[in-house]
Amino acid sequence: MTTHRLLDELTNPHRPLPDIIYGISTGALPSPASSGLPAERWQWLAHLFTHPLWGMTAIVDGLDHVCAPVARLCQLTAHPIHPLNMRELWAAEQLPTTELTAAHTPHEDGHWEVLNTALELITDGLDHCNGLETSAIEAVTSAFTAVITAQDAATARTTITAAVEHWIHPTRTTASSASTQLGAAS
Repeated sequence: MTTHRLLDELTNPHRPLPDIIYGISTGALPSPASSGLPAERWQWLAHLFTHPLWGMTAIVDGLDHVCAPVARLCQLTAHPIHPLNMRELWAAEQLPTTELTAAHTPHEDGHWEVLNTALELITDGLDHCNGLETSAIEAVTSAFTAVITAQDAATARTTITAAVEHWIHPTRTTASSASTQLGAAS
């Protein structure tokens, strides 16, 4: 199952976004970064936090201090040579992120969902350091839930579509099409 099927679902305006995200979470639809080369997967996950158009820092204000370190850890994990203390670096982010998550309410402004995305990815990072396979499906569905919580439906669809397009075509820029759809100046 390829992510092209997910892109087809996203471009169908009659398909509700919550249903698509549920489909990803259950495996009925493919998730970006759930297959492929580990380096590409971790690099896309770093972008999930910091991409200027569709990353979590572009969607929800005030969480750069959480998103940036997790994105950096994803970038480090993407490289074939990891620091010897990689597991400790991932673990150091867990407690502060957990405490911040407790201070927010789900489905309010997207903050809780972004923090949950970070926790899910920290868990995947720790699992990876322990030699376990990770899919990042929970992190992706939490991130996409943050998008639909923080944005109106049309903008959320455009944002999620841009993220999926970036996974399918990482070397092609989606900035021009996303800028046009978001009404941003080019």
